[in-house]
Amino acid sequence: MKQLCAIISGGQDDTLCGIETADFIIACDRGYVYAQKSGIRPGLLVGDFDSYRGALPEDVPVLDLPVEKDDTDTMAAVRWAVSEGFSEIRLYCALGGRLDHLLGNIQSLSFACRHGVKASLYGREARLHLLCNGEITLPPCEGYSLSVLALTDRVEDVCITGVKYPLHGALVTNSFPIGVSNEWEGAAHISCGAGILLVINAKK
Repeated sequence: MKQLCAIISGGQDDTLCGIETADFIIACDRGYVYAQKSGIRPGLLVGDFDSYRGALPEDVPVLDLPVEKDDTDTMAAVRWAVSEGFSEIRLYCALGGRLDHLLGNIQSLSFACRHGVKASLYGREARLHLLCNGEITLPPCEGYSLSVLALTDRVEDVCITGVKYPLHGALVTNSFPIGVSNEWEGAAHISCGAGILLVINAKK
């Protein structure tokens, strides 16, 4: 099985920390600028290229998208990675900027999560992880809060340990933000059953 696919989105310029561990890298539209600045050569370019006007490398495959389409560039890249059988997808340069694009990026990762793919979003100000019938352990991070939110109507059997406000077998819904702004008391272990849980490690 293919492992980690990193996708450089076309949002605000942000950290690419850890991208060197990826087995495959996709740059979406303006994300190719961020890749170039960091000396990264993507294996695939995706987009309608409405926010990137420069020359494209002739020896890198391009998934060329129409300007008028249902999928965002990032969603198209996520679909491609899921169809190729990657077990993990990580988004970069997908925080900040337009709120609608940020929410769209989270929904794109939700699509991956529903297909059994480990999904996350990395940025300087926050890291987001999506869980469905899964678990994750996060080391304590000084100056950052830890929150969990339901992306689906309900997320069952939510458990959080290693934090000031633990949960044990809780039902978390998307109409009540019970999991916002927790604090570390050690490594935080988070797990859930059915539903999609958004785990946010954000700078205070």
